[in-house]
Amino acid sequence: MGATEPETNMPQPSTPKPKYSAAGDGNVYARANIATCKVTAADTNGNYEIFDEICKPGFESRLHMHVKSFQVCYVVDGSGEFQLGDEVFHAKKGACVNIPPGTPHKVGSKEGMRMLMVYSPPGLEGMMAAMKALSPEQLKDGALTSKILANHDTVVLGEGQGSKGSGSVLG
Repeated sequence: MGATEPETNMPQPSTPKPKYSAAGDGNVYARANIATCKVTAADTNGNYEIFDEICKPGFESRLHMHVKSFQVCYVVDGSGEFQLGDEVFHAKKGACVNIPPGTPHKVGSKEGMRMLMVYSPPGLEGMMAAMKALSPEQLKDGALTSKILANHDTVVLGEGQGSKGSGSVLG
């Protein structure tokens, strides 16, 4: 008698398919900045997501952290200031910033910048979609927006001195 494999009705994880995302393609979220999700969590079986973000001149996020996600930012054009904990770095075109989970951080740009961002595990697109669905009145509800952010791995830690951040992490 040979051993047989147990039968299971459990769905097997699918193998991610290659994806080409041309310039201008992706899920666009425009608020304080224009963030385009080029590779979604669904594209990677929930391993990571990639965003192309264009930050307007004068942009500054609120001080926040991600509980589980690593965030990597690569400056494609322009420059910006990255506060990581108590340190501030001026990142120019070609700079790469790695932000481990639990690191308080914020990003600002006086002149504007474009950056490529990777989140692993993903969560930013879900947060942006949830925030986009809110009415203007709901966006002013700090308790509601904080709950949405927390549901998507983001904890707002407050405003820094002279901060221009408002509403959500993205301003």
